[in-house]
This record gives sequence, structure tokens and C-alpha cells, in this order.
Amino acid sequence: MQELYTAGQLVNVLVVRELEAVGVPAQDFSFLGWIAQLQPITPGRLAEETGLPATTIRDHVRRSVGRGMLLKKPNPDDRRSYYLVLSAEGNRLMERGYPAVIAAYVRLEPQLRNPEKHLESVRELRAALKQVVAADD
Repeated sequence: MQELYTAGQLVNVLVVRELEAVGVPAQDFSFLGWIAQLQPITPGRLAEETGLPATTIRDHVRRSVGRGMLLKKPNPDDRRSYYLVLSAEGNRLMERGYPAVIAAYVRLEPQLRNPEKHLESVRELRAALKQVVAADD
């Protein structure tokens, strides 16, 4: 687990450097990136996918809505809930940030013997971690 935790920290260092170089706040990009991939998404499902606590998601949503990056859309199936979608400004932030994340991967890829194998392993690991965390809830 220590190896995984440290690998995550190092990924963060690499990606943050690339995002900062293009003027994109890493914290905003990471949170909005999940919404970009999964939208429309409820805060509850976002918590399941990311492992972020509900209070952290609420804080991110409040800040992102306030900054014009994110929109709340009514959930017709559940009036107590809502969907999160990127605003036009949020989409522009993603468009500026994606090339930086790709640049980080381009720097890493030559150091990997089998990049596809690593991606498959990380996806499998993430799915397993989601199951373990969900079982604890």
C-alpha cells in the first residue's frame, strides 16, 4: 500500500507541474475532470467514483459553482438531488488542462515497459478499492 500511496503522490507532483505551467489550478482540474468524464452525475455517485467524502464534494461544488465552472441541474427522478455538469467556463478549463495531463503522461510513458498493462492494472486496482471502500460504508 505504501508503494501505491507514494506512486499517487508522485503522479500528483508530475501533473501539478504540467498544469501550473499552463495556468490551470490542479485542484479544480482534478475535481472537474471527474465530472467531465461522468456528467451528468449526482454528488452521491461522484463520491462513489472518487472516494471523496460528501463534505469535500459539497465544498468543491460550492466553490466551482461560485466560480462559474459548474452547474447544478435538477434531477427529475429525485427532487432532493441534482446533477452536476460543466459550464462553458468549466469546459474551457478542461480544454486548457487536458494537453498538460497528456504532456505529463508523455514524459512518463518512456519509463514504462508496458504502458497498457499498467493502465489495465490501475483500473483493476481502482475497481477493487471502490468495492472495499463501499463495503465499509
